[in-house]
Amino acid sequence: MRALKLLIFGFGLLFLLMVVIGVFMPRRWEASATRELAAAPERVQAVLEDPTRWGAWMPWSSAKDPSLVVSYAGPTTGKGSQLTFAGDLLGKGSLTIMETRPAGGIDYELRFQGVDQPTRGSIVLEASALGTRATWTDGGELGFDPIPRLFAGLFEAKLEQDFGEALGRLEGVAREK
Repeated sequence: MRALKLLIFGFGLLFLLMVVIGVFMPRRWEASATRELAAAPERVQAVLEDPTRWGAWMPWSSAKDPSLVVSYAGPTTGKGSQLTFAGDLLGKGSLTIMETRPAGGIDYELRFQGVDQPTRGSIVLEASALGTRATWTDGGELGFDPIPRLFAGLFEAKLEQDFGEALGRLEGVAREK
């Protein structure tokens, strides 16, 4: 009986410690990845501005969620273009292109159903010796809940890995005719 009380007390103390540490963690998360692409900025920009081409390179695709259903709204390319998705694993949401910069990248807003705060991100393109340096940055608010704050670093690291892999696929799509 004493061992059980010590175990419960230990778990309670651990939980309390996690909450206290979480309170002091940043309320904002940000993930970023940069990759050199052997493709001209104009070619990469054309892929970024066309949501119908995102399925071939983005990290959240039917390869990760076979139940994923994607639809499109708004203009076919550029500012205001929207990709809407629904899947068992990825949930429901939309990605809207908010701004485009000729051969310079895009800014977007990502919304998930049931989440109040949108995620805002950008993919910035710069000409480089190889062709294009692409930097994908995404970030958002974690709110007041200390538990997500504790795990934000793990989430950021996984997202940065996904972004790097996706930028590699983006290069392939941009090089296709």
